[in-house]
Amino acid sequence: MSKKGLLISALCILGLTATLWVVEVSAQSPPTPPKGITVSPALQRITIKPEETQKTIEFKITNNRTSAQTIKLSTNDFNSLNETGGLLFLGANPTQIQKKYGLSEWITLPQSEVTVSSKQTVTIRAQITDITSLPAGGHYGALMLALVTLGDDSSRDRIALRPIASSLLFVIKQGGESYKLKLTNVSDNHSYLRLPNEVKLRFKNEGNTHLVPRGVVLLTDSGGKLVKKGVINEDSGILLPENARLYNVKLRSVAFASKPGKYSLTVDYRFEGFDGFRTYKNSFFVASPSALVIILGFLLVIGLGYFGLRKIGINLLRLNVKKRR
Repeated sequence: MSKKGLLISALCILGLTATLWVVEVSAQSPPTPPKGITVSPALQRITIKPEETQKTIEFKITNNRTSAQTIKLSTNDFNSLNETGGLLFLGANPTQIQKKYGLSEWITLPQSEVTVSSKQTVTIRAQITDITSLPAGGHYGALMLALVTLGDDSSRDRIALRPIASSLLFVIKQGGESYKLKLTNVSDNHSYLRLPNEVKLRFKNEGNTHLVPRGVVLLTDSGGKLVKKGVINEDSGILLPENARLYNVKLRSVAFASKPGKYSLTVDYRFEGFDGFRTYKNSFFVASPSALVIILGFLLVIGLGYFGLRKIGINLLRLNVKKRR
């Protein structure tokens, strides 16, 4: 092999080695650690039995900063902001429904402030007390964290409080809870020439505790063949009592839909913890694009055949005329 060939081979091997080293280093790089103040768990579901008089709940607060941080602890109630699933922390003048499902009044914190050293975690043990006066059903509150020191590490002067994190509490007190999920509206984006690829479901919780809707949406053709399917609430979105929420369901193709005709949309739904399904059905006519192409192709063949036969007939007629002459 020539010197030039050896040099090219050496450079290729060196480049491949460097590439493999970069890939290996990238694969072994540790994940980026969290920054700032974190609280865990972010959400807790708690069940209180009728005979219980007190319930302990734990939170872990971690300081990922380079200096100690003093954190103000407080509680607040929350409810649904709108039908998209957003949450609203309540202010000084909550509505009657918001008061009905509040929880902060029954939460007792061990202290109002905590100082967490750099890169350390502390555990806060709060209590849900006076449970006998807590009505049965769902109640919703949160542990709120706010900094009382500057956010950067250049100063330790105290400043006004500013919220930085929260941990949500979804509590059910047994002994009178009711569960009622109602499907109030179904809409999809089908057209005369297109099958739907998304369905919007509006559920209303008419009970007194939170629910997690579950189920499937099925699209079948006139022969009963499954064409598309979607799963309801893949993100496990929670529906609070006496609230409504929209859930978007993406439909995924299961089989090829080629023929036009009547298609049926079926919604089988339930809520988490309950196995009994309820069913909603609707049907509509769709001339699918693939079927339209087939029909147009068939008409084109007929048209070409017709004009072809007509042309042949005209030519034969001309020949007959010539022969008579």
